[in-house]
Amino acid sequence: MTKKFIGAVQGFHGVITATVTVDDHNKLIDVTTDTPAGTVGALGIQQMQQKMKAVNNADVDAVSGASVSSNSFKNAVKKALAVSSGRLTAEEATDLTVDAPDQLETTDATTGASANPEETPSNPSPVIPAVAYQPDLTFDASYDVVVVGAGGAGLAAAAEAARSGLSVYISEKSGIPGGTTNYSGGVIQAAGTALQKKSTDYPDDTPAKHAKLWLQAGENTVDPELVKDLANGAPKNIDWLADLGIHWISVYGHCQIPYVDSENFADRIHVYDNGTGTGGGMGDGLVLTQTLLKAALKAGATIHYETPAIALVQDATDHTVYGVKVTHDGQSQLIRATRGVILATASIDHNPALAKAYSPQHYNDLMFNTCLSAKTDTGDGLLMGLSAGAAVSGMGGTIDFCGKTGNGTSNQIPTIPLVFVNGAGRRFVCEDATYAYEYRAIFQQEKQLGKPTYMIFGQNSIHEPGSVWTDESLASDVKDGVVKRADSIEALAKLIDVPAANLEATISTWNENVSHGTDLEFGRKTGLKPLLAPFYAYHNQATNLGALGGLTINVDGQVLNNFKQPITGLYAAGLNAGGWIGPYYPGSGTAISGIVHQGRKAAQALVNLK
Repeated sequence: MTKKFIGAVQGFHGVITATVTVDDHNKLIDVTTDTPAGTVGALGIQQMQQKMKAVNNADVDAVSGASVSSNSFKNAVKKALAVSSGRLTAEEATDLTVDAPDQLETTDATTGASANPEETPSNPSPVIPAVAYQPDLTFDASYDVVVVGAGGAGLAAAAEAARSGLSVYISEKSGIPGGTTNYSGGVIQAAGTALQKKSTDYPDDTPAKHAKLWLQAGENTVDPELVKDLANGAPKNIDWLADLGIHWISVYGHCQIPYVDSENFADRIHVYDNGTGTGGGMGDGLVLTQTLLKAALKAGATIHYETPAIALVQDATDHTVYGVKVTHDGQSQLIRATRGVILATASIDHNPALAKAYSPQHYNDLMFNTCLSAKTDTGDGLLMGLSAGAAVSGMGGTIDFCGKTGNGTSNQIPTIPLVFVNGAGRRFVCEDATYAYEYRAIFQQEKQLGKPTYMIFGQNSIHEPGSVWTDESLASDVKDGVVKRADSIEALAKLIDVPAANLEATISTWNENVSHGTDLEFGRKTGLKPLLAPFYAYHNQATNLGALGGLTINVDGQVLNNFKQPITGLYAAGLNAGGWIGPYYPGSGTAISGIVHQGRKAAQALVNLK
């Protein structure tokens, strides 16, 4: 005879309920949940269910990549099992205030605010030097293509290669697919598409104009051929994804970049239906990654989870790459790639040692701010490439934005009347420019002056379109110390420790200029209204969505050495590759556009390999 018991806990996305079926000996034989699908947590819970049923108990490890939700689910299961053994009542098992026996930790710190920058930064990557290839080396398995990483780039590469008839092996470090792409909005930039022509004021836009904008934003640091190739391929990728089942519904634009020629700007950010009719929100990237995964698996690709690639297999003489070394459950395997290896493990997001070496702004974020990238993004692909003799490009930029206000993330949401001031009380950047452009300037000012920067606004500002504050929420933030309030500029200057005369001059100049409908200092286009007392100050603090820069590639995705020569058998795609985004992130949809394009290009190169 079997019995069922229920346990419930508070999870990241809401209440997690587990229904456990046990036999006469209290052995777990089934476990189900009513947790809604469509979240990263749900992917982890699905994996946990399979693990528990395989061993007939709850004593399984959390799923990496979804540890918060999977540990929460395990706590719910433990509460249900505690009812079966008499340690909890049925009422206690569904009471969210009651802990499970041996309650597991269900927080997942993403901030480096408690880190000590004076300590030697850690390198959490498991990567080791390349394994020397010999003709008699024994491989445990062989495929045409080995893809390292099952984020957006890796899954696009796997889908393209498998649908073209190649055998594909995907090595995924995490316990779930999707990587950081899962946490993105999933939006994609492209010019000249049918939807753009139909639904925007830019029916004559072209990939050539798109490339010109990206090149200007790159500030002479990007590879023009990579940028032009991406711009030309982007509209084709929109059609390819539509064929896979993505339903595109709208197009909007990023905010201005002050020095970019206006004739090269257009609404290009394509949004798909996420199942709710809205699209483009945080986490909608899951729709994209699941679509790509299903396409790859349907075409015959093989994916192994919790199986990090830790080394390339490379000939020491001619430097040809023959495959990868992976580990799973403490066991190592050599996987041969008869055509090539595609590295797609993102950039150096959670690797403090690499960040300190290559990206001061990103390192600062890891030390003091919040990084929302997948925890498994530890620069593995970059290190494997370096061990093989690869060059790196485009290092130094980050995808930073204001997590509090979302300022500068969409041209559909105007910036409210406000100014950014540095530690001297002076303006220093165009406040309605695209978000990462602003945050590069914020980082530079804070390091130059050794003091914070602030967003200064008035009571009247919060009633303007685009404000995230109401009278009530602003009062709450003031009470909690998140926002500082003063009835005069002089008093506010004292609160934020800037020269009062400078701050008074800054706001006076702003008010005078906007009374004439213009911003003569930095070219603001929105929110051109005076700042009126009482005044408020919010400390600018970056929320980080990942680092920029990676291995040097050509338009076929081949990884190049420092002499611009391809390393035979080695490819990279997406944010594992560099040189196609400049020193700051130019606007939403750029990364996913490049991820899909370069994943496909690398796969196509291997399909066409002679």
